[in-house]
Amino acid sequence: MAPLPHNLHPCLRRLDLLVVVVTVVSAGSSPESDLYALSKLKSALLSGSVRNSPLLADWDIETSASGGISSRTNHCNFSGIKCDASNRVVAINLTGVPLHGGVLPSEVSLLDALSSLTIASCSLSGVVPASLASMPLLRHLNLSINNISGSFPSRSAPPYFPFAKVINVFGNNLTGPLPPFGMSLARMRHLDLGWNHFSGGVPEEYGDMNELEFLALDGNSLSGLVPPSLSRLKRVKVTMYLGLQGPIPPELGHLTRIEGLFLFSNNLVGEIPAELGSLKNLMSLDLSFNQLTGEIPTSFAGLITLKLLNLVGNKLQGVIPEFVGELSQLEILHVWQNNLTGELPAHLGKNSRLLELDVTDNQLSGTIPSYLCAGRQLCSLILMWNKLSGPIPEDLGNCKTLAQVRLNNNFLCGCIPAALFYLPMNDILDLSNNLLSGELPEVIPSPGLSLLSVASNNLSGPVPPEIGHLKKLSLLNASANALTVDVSRELSHCESLIVLDLSRNQLTGEIPKEITSLKVLTMLNLSRNRISGELPVELGEMIGLSKLDMSYNDLSGHVSLPQLQGVFTVSDKTDFEGNHGLCVEHITAASCPIPRSLQSSWRFKPRMLLWLVPTASAMVVVVCLGLRWGRRAWWETAKRWPVTWKMTRFQNLELGMDDVLRCLREENVIGRGEYAYTLRVDEKTDVYSFGVVLLELVTGRRPLGDFGDEIDLVHWARSVVARPTDTAAVLAVADPRLPPEPTGLIARLFRVGISCVRESSQARPTMREVVHVLSSFVVPPADPACSVSALPL
Repeated sequence: MAPLPHNLHPCLRRLDLLVVVVTVVSAGSSPESDLYALSKLKSALLSGSVRNSPLLADWDIETSASGGISSRTNHCNFSGIKCDASNRVVAINLTGVPLHGGVLPSEVSLLDALSSLTIASCSLSGVVPASLASMPLLRHLNLSINNISGSFPSRSAPPYFPFAKVINVFGNNLTGPLPPFGMSLARMRHLDLGWNHFSGGVPEEYGDMNELEFLALDGNSLSGLVPPSLSRLKRVKVTMYLGLQGPIPPELGHLTRIEGLFLFSNNLVGEIPAELGSLKNLMSLDLSFNQLTGEIPTSFAGLITLKLLNLVGNKLQGVIPEFVGELSQLEILHVWQNNLTGELPAHLGKNSRLLELDVTDNQLSGTIPSYLCAGRQLCSLILMWNKLSGPIPEDLGNCKTLAQVRLNNNFLCGCIPAALFYLPMNDILDLSNNLLSGELPEVIPSPGLSLLSVASNNLSGPVPPEIGHLKKLSLLNASANALTVDVSRELSHCESLIVLDLSRNQLTGEIPKEITSLKVLTMLNLSRNRISGELPVELGEMIGLSKLDMSYNDLSGHVSLPQLQGVFTVSDKTDFEGNHGLCVEHITAASCPIPRSLQSSWRFKPRMLLWLVPTASAMVVVVCLGLRWGRRAWWETAKRWPVTWKMTRFQNLELGMDDVLRCLREENVIGRGEYAYTLRVDEKTDVYSFGVVLLELVTGRRPLGDFGDEIDLVHWARSVVARPTDTAAVLAVADPRLPPEPTGLIARLFRVGISCVRESSQARPTMREVVHVLSSFVVPPADPACSVSALPL
């Protein structure tokens, strides 16, 4: 017989596969066999739980003395179970069930009619059973956000996930090479292997999954080149990689249906291929944190659907092309930390609804375009560390959606538009290190402003008393200007003020004692002014104040030894020098001359010292011994109760997932930071601020201020830890005050934080997923005696 045409071979392969499936399903399959498989599944899933656990309580499966399996209710009514008309189990969904330490047994493959298996966010342990690969009808497999380890089942013999359309193992601890998916998974549409510990390169055969629409490989330890074969994925809409190197294959320009291409945080080199300009459906392009060179391709003018363009942290040169200002769908443009020159596109923002613009740390010159907020949706404007000149556009004061304005370290001149202080949503206004002149406006009604810096300009006039209305202001820096008059008493109404710097001005008058009522103030700098009068000794009673600089004023008076407390005990001579009438005992001088009017009140000073010194010494000894005992007691308790770190107070609450999310949103705990950028809070945007909190906890650093004006905590964390899966790199930046064990927990918290602050909200996990991930890190104590309530407080 003549050989069959080559184009019939795939059909024959599918026919052979169908014969195998029919044979397997028809052999000994029944609802009774499903009940047996469910009994094995329940036993394995609850293997790490305490006895008599209420989990899966309605799975009332009984085993007789002879080994028979029975149930008083139909197994199709079990929670999380769905059956077909023949009472065969076709779907299992146990999302969010806290199966701490449970495993997935190989007997699950006995459910040979199963088409969907979802056990996500359950703190599942163990490995992925190899028997899953041969399940004949399995189409949907979701084991995401668990603690599953080991390698993914290999392709030892066919069939290998023959009908799989969705495989999602995101957020586990899987190791080894990437699974050998390829032609055998011709039906695959969604493949998410992100945030595991896979290593090696991306297999060439991944380009053979013709139906694939979503591919995520980020958050692993991959290496090697981006395979050009991926250009054969004609239907793919979103793809993410991490850890790859070499140039970007120009063949990726053949992915004509792709909507999101995320190649951030790799080691990619060379120029951006002009072929990427052929991606007519592309909405998100993220090539940030690589080593790309050259210019922004002119072919990008064809990306008419582009909403996100992120080229941050590369070595790009040339100008930002004028056509960028003509992209009508553009919402986010981030090109900071490159070597770009020239001017910003004149029509940038005029023809689009721009949300975020960040061009920090380039060599851009010229003026700020007038149309940036023409769409009236601009939330974040960051142009700092460039060479921009000219005035600040008046129209920015009409941009009521602005949440942060950072124009510092440029050559901007003229007066500050008064309307900039009327922005109702604004949180940060940084205009420092420019050539701005004029006076601060008399009315500053922005209620949410937390950071205001106009340092190092040519501003004059007084500090307006209306600044006291800024109840949320935490940092005020107006140093290095020509401000006059006195220090406003109304500053004492800024109850959230942490840093106050009015140094290097021409302020006169006395220091208002009302300032000492600022309970959270940690730094006060009034140096190099013309302030007179006595130094308020009440400054030493401010518990939080740790840095005080009053040097080079006209202060007088003296601070004697009994008044030497608080900030005075950590100050040195340089903090008070240049005040010829001021004496701070044991700091500016060994002792201060006592005024005649006060000498009688110090008649018993020697006797007081004889009493004070031994008493203080005894207190120090008691405190030291107490700390030592407390630390030892804590350590002994920790050894008896080997539970990973957790927020114990919150774990005493019996809250469901919806309750947690609702509380987070209603109390505005998490959504606020990202809301300030997008004016909406949903499960894909409310995690950004929470990610910042996690990075703060792990690194021990503040979101702003620890890295200079040009960078914040998120950008710093991305730059110093190229691979979040590199535990050693994470520990190198971790807060040294954290306990050395468990190192894996610290690394995992860092990975979750980095995942939450991805540039694109599409690439971030939802808040529900984040809560489940954090919950999976916690193993509850098996012994009730070790509960939180049983510990001494």
